[in-house]
This record gives sequence, structure tokens and C-alpha cells, in this order.
Amino acid sequence: MTTPSNPLVTPLQIGNMTVAGRLFKSATSETRSSTDGFVTEELLRFYEPIARAGTPLIVTGNLYVSLQGKSAARQAGIDADDKKPGLRQWVQLAHQHGSRLIAQLNHGGRQIATPFVPGQPAVSASAVREPALGTKPRPLRTDEIPSLVDTFAAAAERARDAGFDGVQIHAAHGYLLGQFLTPHTNRRTDDYGGSIDNRMRIVREVYQAIRHRVGENYPVLLKINGTDMLPPFRRGVRTTDMVRVAKVLQEEGLDAVEVSRGTYESWPANVLGHYRGYIKAHIREGAGAELHWARRMAMLAAAPVLERAAELLAPGGEGFNLAQAEQFTRHLEIPVICVGGFHTRAGMEAALTAGRCDAVSAARAFIANPYLYRHMQAPVPGAPVCGFCNGCVARHGGMPVECYSSDIRVRKDLMLTATFSEPPAAAATRKDLP
Repeated sequence: MTTPSNPLVTPLQIGNMTVAGRLFKSATSETRSSTDGFVTEELLRFYEPIARAGTPLIVTGNLYVSLQGKSAARQAGIDADDKKPGLRQWVQLAHQHGSRLIAQLNHGGRQIATPFVPGQPAVSASAVREPALGTKPRPLRTDEIPSLVDTFAAAAERARDAGFDGVQIHAAHGYLLGQFLTPHTNRRTDDYGGSIDNRMRIVREVYQAIRHRVGENYPVLLKINGTDMLPPFRRGVRTTDMVRVAKVLQEEGLDAVEVSRGTYESWPANVLGHYRGYIKAHIREGAGAELHWARRMAMLAAAPVLERAAELLAPGGEGFNLAQAEQFTRHLEIPVICVGGFHTRAGMEAALTAGRCDAVSAARAFIANPYLYRHMQAPVPGAPVCGFCNGCVARHGGMPVECYSSDIRVRKDLMLTATFSEPPAAAATRKDLP
């Protein structure tokens, strides 16, 4: 039974979907699919304990909607019907333990080290080079946009057919839809550039196409930046403009919005925390291994200075997107979900009881402790707690998502090998899904 002292187990309505609590697992790039994007046992093993702990809502790592939009090795896809059997297994795993599962739909745009379609360059809103990867995209032609929009709609239909409880449109973190929203990466002079109404046009078209495919009653969520945190002299999004995007989509039937921050270009502001060894891990074990050798050598040489500067400039803290999220909350009627450094019950409850957002989500904290939701209700001494070293983020695209802090990983492994016992109080808050 829900108690007033713990808002984390208060149900939340997202469209016609009731979610049993208010701590969600936010998307993580798993690097655990097959090389051609199919669901694997390795991928399911990562999600099993998160679901087994009764996490109310889980958002998948970004599923590419087309091979053109695949942004990293071993990224899972939702671009073809032959992937639906594996996706159904993922859904069944979540539902077996009472979790809702949301498919995050994404196109990488210019944030791709090496395009996965041979002979075709990366695409973006405009031909603005991505400095972290060195990728120079070509601008999407206007006549290509309807086909791209349809890839999102078709992916959403596959998600619905596979049994997902909803989809999330990924328009954050500097991926393709975010590249249209951000003035720095959108220099267009046609109907898709200039004013915020024009820059949001493709996001609206994606939403409308999805809604047409899946119907009025299927939950559709949006992930969006509250701020880009770009370096000086680069025009990032304004929070007020992003609130307008969410408000326009709310009027068209959007069911919820998750607020995040940053792009690859805004590192380290996109992964607040600690950075010692980050660049070395990224170059030697992560997606950075795909970069040109000269770029890799330059990054390794600059690593000590860059990592020390990052520690000073972007130390992080719990709820670091709340200032932006509460602006969405003030202007929207649909639920607002805030991600950003959450890892303690006190921090989560403070955000919820103050009304700054309607739910909180976490990614790195769930990597360190898959039983996070359960432990927010019934604390366990010695349970692993994320130290935000960012080792998991650094190795994205090369190594499987995992906690790479040795002392935390030891505690996590001990916890996972121990017999799982579900506290009766926690079991009472669980809801069986159809």
C-alpha cells in the first residue's frame, strides 16, 4: 500500500498507462546486442535484475530506427520486422516481473564515428562538423525528410506489435532530432530552420506520424534537452523554447516528457561527475577506438589536462537537471520526468515532494545497482552506490554497459549472486500487467 512518506511508490498516470511508482530506469546505451542489432541473451541479462526488483518503468537504450541512424557498435535496432521476436522477449522479461517497458526510438545523425551504411556519410540538419568525433555530415534534403519520418513511425508500430508499453522519441543528447532543435547544428533556411517553430517541425512530424500509426491510446513520450550546455560561441537551445516544443506536442496528444541535457560536443557537461581515466577508456575500450589514429593520439595526449579541467567545470550533483525540469512542470499538464544524477532516496523524494517534477529517472545509478528501486523502499547495508566515475559512459560503443569501478562492481556482483528476497511491503506495491 502506498504511504505518504514515500512518494516513489505513488502511482503515476502516463496517458492510459498506470505506472506503479515514480523512479524509472532511464535509457542507457547497452552495447550488448548482436553486431547486426538483434536482442541477445547478454542484453536480457542486463535488464533482468532491474525488472526483477520491480522497477516501475524501464526505458530501453536508444534503438536505431534505420541503419543510417545507427550510432554505435552492438546497438540494438528496431528497423526491421525480423527483430520483433527478440524485442518480444525483452518485453516478456519486463512484464514477467511487473515492469513497464518503453522503446526509445533514435537516429544518431552526425553523432556517428563511422557510418554503418557503406559509402554514405552521416546526415544532420546542416553540415556542421561534430568535433568530438570529427564527423562532417551532409544536410538532409527536404525531400528526404518524409522518408526519415516514416522510419520513426514504422519503428513505433513494431514496438507496439512487439508488446512494448509505449515509445519514447529521442530528441535529446545531440542526436538527429536534437540537431534540428539546436541553432548551432541547424543553419537551415527552409521550413525546417530558423525559428523554434520551424526547428521543431521535424519533431512534430515524427510525433504525428507515430500517433497516426499507433493510435490515440498508445503511450508516446518525448526525451528532450532542457539545456545543451554547449561551449561558448555555440548557440544551444533555450529552455523556454524546449518548453514550447513540449507544450505544442502536449496539445497534439503527447503523454509525457523526460528532461535531460547536453550533446557529445558539450562534454563534460553532458556526463557530470568524475573523469579520471575517462578519455583513455573511451579511446582504448569505447567508441573512440573507431576514430582516426591522429585524433586518438591527440586526445590521449591532452587527457590529463582535459580531465582535470572537467573535474572543476562539471562536478555534477544530484538532480542537476531540476532547474530546467521544473520550468516544464510549471507549464505542462502531462507528467514531467527528470533525469540527472539521482541516486539517493532523499534526493528523489525532495524533487517529487517539492513538485519540481512528477517522476525521476536514473541511468548510471541503475548500472551500479540494478535493485535501486527496491532499495529505495527497503535499504540494504552495503548495497552498491554509483560513484559517477563515468567509466560506463566512457566505454559506450566498445564494451558492454557495466559498472567499471572495481570496488562498486564487487559489491554489485555479490548482491546479484546472493539469493533475491522480495520484501512483502514492496511486493504489495507491485501491479500485475496484462
